[in-house]
Amino acid sequence: MDKSYIIFQENGLFGVKNRIGKVVIQPQYLEMQPFNCGLSLVKNQQYEYGYIDITNRQAIPFGLYFWCDPQFTCGFARVIECVHHEKEKSLLMAGKWGIIDTLGNVIVPFKYDKIWALKEEYLFSVKAFNNEKEEILNLHKLATNVIFDGLTYIKIYSAEEFKDLTNCNRIEVKKCQDTGILYFTYGANIGYVYLNSIPKEPVISIVVNSSGKIKIFPLLMEKSDILKSTLTTIKHAPKEDNSDTVSNNASFTDTDNWSDPYGDEKDFYDGWNREEVENGLADAYEGDADARWNND
Repeated sequence: MDKSYIIFQENGLFGVKNRIGKVVIQPQYLEMQPFNCGLSLVKNQQYEYGYIDITNRQAIPFGLYFWCDPQFTCGFARVIECVHHEKEKSLLMAGKWGIIDTLGNVIVPFKYDKIWALKEEYLFSVKAFNNEKEEILNLHKLATNVIFDGLTYIKIYSAEEFKDLTNCNRIEVKKCQDTGILYFTYGANIGYVYLNSIPKEPVISIVVNSSGKIKIFPLLMEKSDILKSTLTTIKHAPKEDNSDTVSNNASFTDTDNWSDPYGDEKDFYDGWNREEVENGLADAYEGDADARWNND
């Protein structure tokens, strides 16, 4: 939620002021939600919903949707399409549910009777229903053929600045099991990672890439690596289990041992081995609330 602007009401209509009290959007809307992801959901005097930006530009036009999520979640919002009554064409009715992004692109087509509320931690498994049949929607897509070469740095953010910018509460680093390449998620969006260990000063750079198919992306990296034009792709292959890391000489097949409760350490720790778990690397990478860049 953008706290730089204040919604105010005058003569029954809503507008926006900045922090010093200057009116930036004149009162004109019947309803108005706080800005987030750069947009505010409003209802105009024709009782139509739409999303506007802080310049009062219609980012998502009025009249397209019968209902809209009050706020975007990591750049996504549920909407219900407007459909015309079969007999009374001037009468608009609620149609099917779908999901759009902040550019108005339809991410999930309008074919569902209901889509459960979007929450940042569940964007990879959103429940939707079509004729009472449940489906799981995965908004998470990963491209793995990125090459860090010929990098140009557009903007550099601290982790907290990046979370504020993208309206996300968490940054979670994960490992692609097929390639061993690290990537990070913010909501259902993807960034890349250039790290060998927990960073001392993590930053997120917006970079333009001259090589590969992916030309622009956020890159989580150590502050000391900023402005390097070429970076070697780091792959994190699972390490071999070492019995020396297990207390009381217990084996990995001992399901009663606290260190390996399910008899398969790597499966239990989602691909990380015990050494990585104990030194805190896996916790930070998997989005532990105590990780440096997830502390508010």
